[in-house]
Amino acid sequence: ISMAGLAPIAMSQTKEDLLKHLNLPAETYALMAKETDVIYNWLISHKSHLKENGKRKPPYDWSDIQERAKDDAMAMIVQGGGQYTEYFWKIGATEDNNPNWVAKWFLYHKFRYRDGRNRAQKCGEKHHDKHSSSKHKH
Repeated sequence: ISMAGLAPIAMSQTKEDLLKHLNLPAETYALMAKETDVIYNWLISHKSHLKENGKRKPPYDWSDIQERAKDDAMAMIVQGGGQYTEYFWKIGATEDNNPNWVAKWFLYHKFRYRDGRNRAQKCGEKHHDKHSSSKHKH
């Protein structure tokens, strides 16, 4: 069955959105994240992948990496899929030779997480919850 017809989700959508959209088990998500880590580390460890005008020191942002290097990385992620993940990587295939959107989502979110934006947000939310619950108790 070809799944190439599944519409991509926006890069800004959350892990929960992705799990629901792909009907993706959390365990498989974790495997896919590990497969992405390997390629992410390859991507940021070669200076040739950086844009000329980009940052010279890590942590690098998504925008610091050359488009061609990102495309290569996404292709490698898809090709490196294991028995449980391969099916879900293939869902992200596009007919017009665009990068695989599932691989792109994982790689993009790896950079977002790496540059601390998501983490700060999560900490803020947790902190906020503690405050509101303690108010109710007193």
